[in-house]
Amino acid sequence: MRKNDWWPESIVSGWMEKRAAATRAPEQAVTSVGTAKILREMAALHEDPFQGAVERRVMDAGMQACDMEVRAAEEAIARAGIDRREIDLLLCHTTVPEYLLTNTACLLHQRLGLATECFTMVTEAAANSFLMQLTLAEQMIAGGRAKKALLVQSCSVSRLLDPADPLSPLFGDAASAVVVGAVSSGRGILGTTQRTDGSANRTLIASVRGKSWYHDGPIVLYSADPIGARRVFLETADLGKDVVDVVLKQSGYGPSDVDYFAVHQGTPWFPRVMKEHFELGSAKAIESFPSTGYTFAVSIPLGLSMAEKAGMLASDDLVLMYGGGTGLTHGATLLRWDAA
Repeated sequence: MRKNDWWPESIVSGWMEKRAAATRAPEQAVTSVGTAKILREMAALHEDPFQGAVERRVMDAGMQACDMEVRAAEEAIARAGIDRREIDLLLCHTTVPEYLLTNTACLLHQRLGLATECFTMVTEAAANSFLMQLTLAEQMIAGGRAKKALLVQSCSVSRLLDPADPLSPLFGDAASAVVVGAVSSGRGILGTTQRTDGSANRTLIASVRGKSWYHDGPIVLYSADPIGARRVFLETADLGKDVVDVVLKQSGYGPSDVDYFAVHQGTPWFPRVMKEHFELGSAKAIESFPSTGYTFAVSIPLGLSMAEKAGMLASDDLVLMYGGGTGLTHGATLLRWDAA
């Protein structure tokens, strides 16, 4: 666990001095209620160098992403109560693999001892990979191509962070796993929708600053398009409302029917503001960011696990999930929860 006092005061003070001295960007036109809400929350955290993060988990130097993935997958398989040889679809997303040009899903497959017939692949949709995996698994199971799917996500982004960068406290390392299979009618996934905007493809990347990854220099996480990143961030509430309204309508439900809301968490206020903007009423939502930092594709399944352990999820709850990833894709999925 890495708490905020891990960063020397000299570094933290430097962040704030740079923030105060920075040339102010042109004021963003407040074009919608959603944008206004986000700007309000950003202003409230302007003086907090950690942006609401209190602690986060960080991998040991000798640990690899697959180590986390194995632990998450083993727990998911045990909780599902299935024989691992039944798994015939493995979808794995490794945010920061140890090597390029490798299929990290194959290593995970080998370490878990899955059947050779298991369809195994890496899915790359950045932070939106979990919802994309879920959609792919649903279609393969519905089409009879698979019976049991194992979806695994990991975030080992600490490998790419410069401790002197003000972005460094905002992220954490984590892994999650979900077993997916056929369920009775009216349960499981009720609706899903996805959107793509390729104009926002460099808002958050891992590379040598200003160059491609194969040039000399350290590979770090940074925004190569800060203006685009700000635009996308400020539009998040409105983009989300579009897909949430679509998925609720196609499933025959309204916002007030939602019992639990699971969402990506890159700020402490994100669940609250999105829930309010989507008019979800009394839907429950957990705030994981202060204790985990942002964990990319792990965010939603991690939040669901935390909510279940906290007694916030019950059988028959209508669960709405909303997330997105750099590139840009974003989407929403609605499901009927079954605690069993």
